[in-house]
Amino acid sequence: MKHSRFEALIIALGAIVIITPVLLGPPLNPQWQELVAQGLLVVVLASAVHWGRDGGSLAAAAAMFAYVVIRVPLLSTEGLTSNTVGMILTRMITFSLVGVLGGELFARLKYLLARLEGSAMLDHVTNVYNRRYCARAIGDGIGGFQRYQTPFSVALVSLSPGLLNDLHTARQNTMLRTVASRIRNDVRLVDDIGYLGDGRFMLLFPHTDKSGARAASDRVCATVREALGARDQSVVTVTLGCPEDIDALCELARSLDPEVDLPLDAGVDDVGQRS
Repeated sequence: MKHSRFEALIIALGAIVIITPVLLGPPLNPQWQELVAQGLLVVVLASAVHWGRDGGSLAAAAAMFAYVVIRVPLLSTEGLTSNTVGMILTRMITFSLVGVLGGELFARLKYLLARLEGSAMLDHVTNVYNRRYCARAIGDGIGGFQRYQTPFSVALVSLSPGLLNDLHTARQNTMLRTVASRIRNDVRLVDDIGYLGDGRFMLLFPHTDKSGARAASDRVCATVREALGARDQSVVTVTLGCPEDIDALCELARSLDPEVDLPLDAGVDDVGQRS
C-alpha cells in the first residue's frame, strides 16, 4: 500500500473512532467546547500522521492552548474545581499522547511495514530505505514532473569520513541509526529517507520545489550536527530539484542503481522545454 493511501486510511479511521462516540452515544447534549475538543483531536491526529512526532507535538501544544482558551469562561464561573481540572488535564494528556507518541509511532510504522513485507528496499543498518529504493524514487519523481509538472526534489546529507572512519563497526552502526532517527523525526512522514551506504543520507521530497527542499535540508543538517556534536563542515547538504537539475538527478539515480528505469526523454532538452 502506498504511504499516501495508508496515511489517508489512518486519518479516516481515527476520525471515525473520535467522532462516532459523540454522534451515536447517549443524547447527553455535550457542551460545544467538548465537540470542538474532539475536532481538535482529529487535527492533532492528522498532524501526527502527516508530519510525525515534531508536527504532532506542535499540533498538540496548539490544541491544548485552544482548549484552555475556550474553557476560560468555565474557569471564571466555577473556578479550579476538581472536575474542571480533571477535565482539562484529561484533554491535555489525550492531545499529548496522540500528538507526541502517535507521531513517533507513525514515523516508525512506515518503515516497519516495509520490513514486515520483506521489502528488499530497506537498509538493514539504519532501517530506512536503501540505494535501490532511492534510485527508483528519483525516477518516479522525474516521471511525475514530466507528466504532470509535479515538483520533486532530493537532498543529500553527507557525513564526513572523519566522523565514521575511526569508529568500530558497531559504533558506526549506532551513529548511523541515531542520524537516521533524528532525520526521520525532522521531516514529514510523506518524505522518504534513504541511506546510500557511504555516509550519505538521501531525503526525497515529493510535491516540493527546490527552494522548499533546501530549507528543509538545511534544518535537517543543523539537527544532525547538533545530535553528533559535529562541526559545520562535517555534515553538509546538497539539494537537487526538477526542472533545474534533471540531468544531475538522472546521473545520481544511475550511480545508485545502473538498472533503474528513467524517463526516456529526461535530459537537457527536456529541461529547456519545461523551464
